[in-house]
Amino acid sequence: MSGDKDTRRVFRALWPWNDEKEERWLAAQARSGWHLRSMGFLGGYVLERGEAAEIAYRLDVHRGSPKDREEYLDLFRDAGWEHVGSRGSWHYFSKAVLDGKAPEIYTDPESRIGKYQRVAALLAPMLVILAVVVAPRWPTEQTPGHPRLVETIYYSAFFVKLVLMAFIGYALVRLVLLINRLKRSQR
Repeated sequence: MSGDKDTRRVFRALWPWNDEKEERWLAAQARSGWHLRSMGFLGGYVLERGEAAEIAYRLDVHRGSPKDREEYLDLFRDAGWEHVGSRGSWHYFSKAVLDGKAPEIYTDPESRIGKYQRVAALLAPMLVILAVVVAPRWPTEQTPGHPRLVETIYYSAFFVKLVLMAFIGYALVRLVLLINRLKRSQR
């Protein structure tokens, strides 16, 4: 965390299967007087000190053209939600809690399932692309003058791609498990 006494920056990872935990954390920050004002660089939040308040934060996934994005945001504005910011395809919305009941964007399991399916649809092509790029392409020739450096760079990049593949694969598995749990809750 960093910042002056009225603003602070908090860096947190957003796990695609754990957005509800992030919503609860943001609401707890608002109850202690720290309100989300914008998204910072590399996954950071910019929080601003204010009056402690009961604020519901909701995260949603939307990707589309600028026109689609404006229509999407207008829907939320019309329903009384404030768009606080975006982190990639994730959009953060806030709304005051009335009568102790936190408002929801999705009120049924089907629409929540759709949200997580959209997240999976964003991650799956990344996994495929990485798999194609990572397909074994070992260097066959040494580069004169710097053979070890080239090998080190190549294998380091290869390792980073494997780690990314593992993370995306893990995220997809977690999303599928979450979707299945939501489907079972419908029965």
